[in-house]
Formats: sequence, structure tokens, C-alpha cells
Amino acid sequence: MKTGFRFAFSMVIAVGLSTVASGAAQLPSYWRKSMTNDPATNYFVAQSMKPLASADAQALRVVKLASIAGEQCKSSAVNRKALQAYKTQVGYAKIKGKAYDDPTFLADDSFKYFDNGALAHLCAGTDYLFGPEGHLAPGVVRPGKGLPKASYDPKNSYVRVSPLVKKPL
Repeated sequence: MKTGFRFAFSMVIAVGLSTVASGAAQLPSYWRKSMTNDPATNYFVAQSMKPLASADAQALRVVKLASIAGEQCKSSAVNRKALQAYKTQVGYAKIKGKAYDDPTFLADDSFKYFDNGALAHLCAGTDYLFGPEGHLAPGVVRPGKGLPKASYDPKNSYVRVSPLVKKPL
């Protein structure tokens, strides 16, 4: 009886340790429920859909979101032609000089607390935001697998997002 108990107990410990070891790179299970293409359940997608105070800031944020999704999500890629068409449509090239500073601050401020959770939810909602029928900029990003490229590290949850670059006059 004692031998059977020890065996069962050691199996539970072994399974638990292997789960912990393999789970270090996996996203937390409670994120999976909200990692959808629906802004009703995906808080990050809902926040991304809220317009900023100015149209210029909104355009800058959409371009930044698209580049993050294209670079940091598995199998996603930015469609350069569609992104250039979006920039032309919103007048991106006309935002420069002093008129660039305030929208840049607003756009960068929306990424102040960008972490692994926000990235995972952005990757999951890429199709809703940027897919062929996207609500922010249709066709700008190929949706991909809906997961971040980098593995999840619970000890370092911050994701570095470079600030928007100052444009010359």
C-alpha cells in the first residue's frame, strides 16, 4: 500500500513539475477566454477601437498598432501597400513639425502599459482590427495565428514599444 501511494505521489509531483516547466512559455489560461476577435470580450481590441482626441493621433496609433501586430505576432505581416494607402488616406505625411508633437504624445501614451497580456490580446484581435474586413485599417496586417512570437515570461511582462520618431519639418 505504501509503495503504491509513493508511486502515485511521485507521479503527481513529476506531472506537476513537467507542467510548470512546459507552462513557462505558455500564456496564462485565464487570458484564453478573452483572446478573441470580439471587442465585447477582448478589452485590448475594445480600447484600440476607441478614437483618440484628434484624428492625427488616431492615425499615428493605428500605424503603430499595425507595425507591432505585423512584427510581434506569429505569422503576421504588414501589407506595405495597404499601409501606404492608409497613410495617404488619413494624411499621415501632412502631420509634421509642431502639429506632430501633441498627436505623438497621445498615440505613445496609449502604449504606456503595453505588456505581454496586451500583446497577446492584440495578436488575437488582429483580424478584427486589420484583417480583410478590419475595423481600423482593412487589409493592413495579415492576421496570422493570433499569438505573440516571443514566449511568455511572467517575470518580465513589459513589452518594449519604441516611441514614434520625430519627423523633420
